[in-house]
Amino acid sequence: MSKDANKLGSGECKFCIGYYNRSVVLTFLGLAFAVVGICFAYVTNLTWSVVCLIVAGVCDMFDGKVARACKGRSEEEKDFGVQIDSLTDTVAFVVLPVLISLEMGHQGPFSIAICVLYVLAGVIRLGFFNVLVAHRDNSEPLKNYTGLPVTSAAIIFPAIWLISRFVSRFSTTIMYDVVMFLTAVLFVSRLKIRKPKGAMYYVFTVVAVIGIAVLIYLQYWR
Repeated sequence: MSKDANKLGSGECKFCIGYYNRSVVLTFLGLAFAVVGICFAYVTNLTWSVVCLIVAGVCDMFDGKVARACKGRSEEEKDFGVQIDSLTDTVAFVVLPVLISLEMGHQGPFSIAICVLYVLAGVIRLGFFNVLVAHRDNSEPLKNYTGLPVTSAAIIFPAIWLISRFVSRFSTTIMYDVVMFLTAVLFVSRLKIRKPKGAMYYVFTVVAVIGIAVLIYLQYWR
């Protein structure tokens, strides 16, 4: 092996594997919130679990912008960013919504079957688009999503959680199962969805902040 092969990239750490620079900060932060959300769901503190899901969604919305703003990244650093983003999406927007569903009491055979379908669809989508990214001409900006992005879970399931505060448990179970099933189908569909850009990112952020405020209000002051 040549000396050049042993040289570390600009974002590599000499003590452990991986790439560590500001291009992946938001991705790591989103993953941290997702794990905290899982912990909250495990102890049935679902309000804060849902808050963590929303925050993870905001982190994911901007991590690509942060990464693209980092000039001079090696191809390995770019590939690492893509893989880490995809793995984080699996934890935050595939696993966490399933755990929230289970902790809400949706534990019947039908609900569990839908959870399995949802996870399969989410993983298939992320794996499929990892392959596309590896072979796509990155000089052309992506204008449309094919199918529903898994990050939409950060909007869909908090909305269901809010609605669940005002309806019966039976109605909530039916609604959550139906929405999770439809979301899974849309994950792997070929439906074209316009990719948000510009000011829409900030609109979504404002909506997220308002949603978090409403969740906390309902939890502690209603």
